[in-house]
Amino acid sequence: MRSIFLALALMAAAASPSRAEDAVLAEATDLAGFVMFGESGAPGMVLVVVRGDSSIVLGYGETEKGNNQKPDGNSLVRLNSITKVFTTEVLASLVADGKLRLTDTLERDAGGAGTPAFEGRPITLLDLATHSAALPREMGEAPEDSAPRAWPTRADRWKWLSHFELPWAPGTIAAYSNVGFDLLADAIETSGGKPYPDLLRERVTGPLGMADTGFAPTPEQCKRLMIGSGLGGAGPCVDTHATDGSGGLYSTANDMARWLRHNMDDSNETLALSHAVYRQRQALPAAIGFDEAGPMAGLGLGWVITAADGIHPATIAKSGGGVGFMSYIAFAPGRHVGVFVAVNRADFGMFGKLTEAARGMIADLATR
Repeated sequence: MRSIFLALALMAAAASPSRAEDAVLAEATDLAGFVMFGESGAPGMVLVVVRGDSSIVLGYGETEKGNNQKPDGNSLVRLNSITKVFTTEVLASLVADGKLRLTDTLERDAGGAGTPAFEGRPITLLDLATHSAALPREMGEAPEDSAPRAWPTRADRWKWLSHFELPWAPGTIAAYSNVGFDLLADAIETSGGKPYPDLLRERVTGPLGMADTGFAPTPEQCKRLMIGSGLGGAGPCVDTHATDGSGGLYSTANDMARWLRHNMDDSNETLALSHAVYRQRQALPAAIGFDEAGPMAGLGLGWVITAADGIHPATIAKSGGGVGFMSYIAFAPGRHVGVFVAVNRADFGMFGKLTEAARGMIADLATR
């Protein structure tokens, strides 16, 4: 027992906290954050917890194994698939502005490229945004001569799609798809009349002051990147526009604190479109790849909705994994409590405990 407390004390010494405006937040994260980091086995971790108007940002361990540099709110991390719910917020903003509809077909934005259908049922933007377009997780393996994170291009995607045969009708089965969200970003780009990264900056990250959230880090930002480890190993600090709809975003804990608080704004009508449930789990014959943070009850636009269970309130959540990172964001709608956590170790076996601890932290602060 003494060794456990000694280990916790050492982790406490390695943590780099921001000022907590809320004493309850500080108490809720004091031991729980150390335990979360210790059980992750990662070199480093950043943690954000928001409660009402207050937030706390904490860093643990090292930005890279062995470098003795503590992560903090300005350390750059890879969001991986949390990128998808930024994509759907841009989508929702265009819907709110009347520039497109969720029921629009993908063919509308195809620019003459062929798009598949199943017995006459085409793919809609809603199908893409809810992983129910009958598309696979990936297009396939990148060519050996492709540059890191530079494949596939938009042309690659649409050429592949024109030859793909849908295995079932869109809108009937949910199966996690990265290529679907990159196609969605292409469609958003066409409807928005600007490159997708510009639309994201104008409609989401810019107004929120998220200066470190984007796809093309500067040399100064690259110096702040935490280095990944574990499954897949670390990736270089490069432009990730090739996957800007599905997984390319870089960000920081400070930026994610802003975005987490933004997502808990109950008066925001655009977010109401993003967070609404469009695919009920019980209405789907199958839902594949969504239960990393508890049983999925439904799908919003990119978001996974988990039903209340025991003391745990219902949550709206999204996870990400790859290039040496695992990340998770979740909040309790209507309760103004949320968590973002990122570790620089890709390990899917560990990830279940990490998300369970994050949900436990939410339950501590917003018990059902």
